[in-house]
Amino acid sequence: MTKQIDDLSRFYRFELVHGDHADFIAYQRNLGDGVWQTYSTWMIPGVNGD
Repeated sequence: MTKQIDDLSRFYRFELVHGDHADFIAYQRNLGDGVWQTYSTWMIPGVNGD
């Protein structure tokens, strides 16, 4: 799932990345030509005790 920010959606986005034991939010910037660079990630720990 990718959440783009209204007017800035051409330049920045947040992406939800699923892992085996945690999910991550990736903050990305558009470098042009369809290339997105990840600047930061935040871990969302699993809540089911895994």
